[in-house]
Amino acid sequence: MRAERPEIYSALPNGLGSVRQTLLKTISKQCRSYLLNNASADPVQMETDHLPTKVSTDAVSSNAWEMYQEVGLDVLTLSLLADVPIHRPLHLSQNSMIGHWRWLRQVWRIATPLSDLAKTQADLNPPEAEHEIIEAITQSRNNIAIALLRQSFQRLEAARPMETGDVYQSFLANLTLFCPFIGTELLWRQGLITAPKAEGLIE
Repeated sequence: MRAERPEIYSALPNGLGSVRQTLLKTISKQCRSYLLNNASADPVQMETDHLPTKVSTDAVSSNAWEMYQEVGLDVLTLSLLADVPIHRPLHLSQNSMIGHWRWLRQVWRIATPLSDLAKTQADLNPPEAEHEIIEAITQSRNNIAIALLRQSFQRLEAARPMETGDVYQSFLANLTLFCPFIGTELLWRQGLITAPKAEGLIE
């Protein structure tokens, strides 16, 4: 992951505000690549050139590198992008970070058993993120994008057995934008990527 997203790791010594801005820019680049490769997608305007805004913390480390080491990139990304748009100051609390961690645990618990079932029900092609999420990201509405991610998980939980494959693949594409570690692990388990999986992505 460090080789794929070096700019994020380079931003860690610069503070949480810089990491927050870099995370959104990195995800936006992925969205831009999707739009360029998808002729049917509607054009959207990129709006990610915002100056870093203040990120304050409550009962958690204010050091970005220490926080990354403690909670990992997936939880850190959700914590920095989920609550307010990128141009507004953010206050991180321990409870909010625990909430994101618990949500990812729920994702892991629900999604892992679906891998084999989804293989038999959906075309094994690289899944694509939902256009509404891409549009929200490119318009710097990062909090809306993550709310849509959570809605896509709710659709997965509510899907009928015969719908699971396509809904699962769509959710994985959405998830991997924000949570590359758990997303890549689940894509590997379904056979949608062939690169060797990293050990211990989630325990």
